[in-house]
This record gives sequence, structure tokens and C-alpha cells, in this order.
Amino acid sequence: MTGGRWGAWSGVLLCLTWAPMALAVPGFPDLRSAATVVDYWAGDLPLMQVVALSVSVGYLFLLVFLGALAERLSADAGVRAWSWTGLGAALMFMTALNVAIGLVMAAGLVAAADPTSAYALHVGGFVLAAPAAFAGVAFFVAVAVVAFAADVLPRWSGWLALAGVLANVGAVGGVGTLTGPWNSGNGLLGGIAAPLGLFVVWILAISVSWLREPLDRPVPA
Repeated sequence: MTGGRWGAWSGVLLCLTWAPMALAVPGFPDLRSAATVVDYWAGDLPLMQVVALSVSVGYLFLLVFLGALAERLSADAGVRAWSWTGLGAALMFMTALNVAIGLVMAAGLVAAADPTSAYALHVGGFVLAAPAAFAGVAFFVAVAVVAFAADVLPRWSGWLALAGVLANVGAVGGVGTLTGPWNSGNGLLGGIAAPLGLFVVWILAISVSWLREPLDRPVPA
């Protein structure tokens, strides 16, 4: 199996291992109340432990996918700077998500014994999405530029990336409020569902497009 095939299948497997997040995200509580957060963890800790384990396994597939993406993007010297920007931004984005998951899981584990600390950890984990948002913006801007300027990515993926830019900009609002549509816990505009959702959808779409390529297709140069 070629590196591109490994990358494509890793992208598909990443989406499968991150799919359980779709079960957890709709149930996240608003951040305004410590009691609401503690009640959430009293009932949903087992589900979140399964989700966190699945997401953690998915990081392995994400790294393989990013390796294949870096190889593909670097094939055109004219967009190589944007290629490195996209790779660096993706690594920053996934690192922030990894730290956020750790904080949130710590909140769940201490919720019964120390509700105050659990609330602080839970809020910290979700508010972390706000400063990470511009890493997501940088990733989608970079891959959009590459898609429109070179032949190493399908042009339609650039339009999907522009939607990802808009989804990530909204998350910045979570740095200023714990309530309403901008809060990062479950806000309609500032929540994590749209940024993560577009990231996964973009990876899945690219992976499927790679799998549809002939095995002997050369990478554009």
C-alpha cells in the first residue's frame, strides 16, 4: 500500500474513531452553573470516558493522515509555504484539543469529590477552544489557498475549507462569555461542534477523494 493509501485509510479511520464525539457534544451543559456541570458528570462520565478513549486512538490516524497530506501539499513548490502553514496549524489545533480533553476528563473524575475544582477544569477545557480557534482558521485558510492555487488538492475542497474558516471564527466568542450562543460549552456560535465537525468532514472528503484515485496516479508536481 502506498503512502497516499495509508494516509487515505487513516483519514477514514480517524473519522470513525472521532464519530463518538457526536454522541457527547449535544449533551454538553451550559457553562453558567457549577451545579449543572457537576450534574452532567454524575450521569455522563462513563460515556465521556469511552469517547475520550476513542478520540485518543484517533490521534494516531490523524498523524498518519497529516503525514500524507504534508507529502501531497509539498509536491508543488509554489505553495510550499502555505503547505507548512497548514501542517503547523493542524498540529496546534490537535494539541489544543488534546489538552482540552485532558482538562475535561479531569473535571469528570473529581466532580463527586470536589465540585468547585471540577467546574473550573470543565470551563477551562472548553474555553481553551477560543484561543485554538485561529489555529483552525490558519489551517483552513492554508488548504483553501493550496486548493485554489495548485493541483495537489481538489478545487472543491477549497470551498469546504472556507466554510471551515467561518466555523472556527465563531469559537473565538467563547473567550468572553460562559452563557448564550457564544459560550464554548454548547453555544450555537461559539461551541466546538462546528469547528471540529468541519475539520472531520474535510478530512473525510479528502480521504475519499484519495481512495478514488488510480493506484498508479503520480502526485502532481
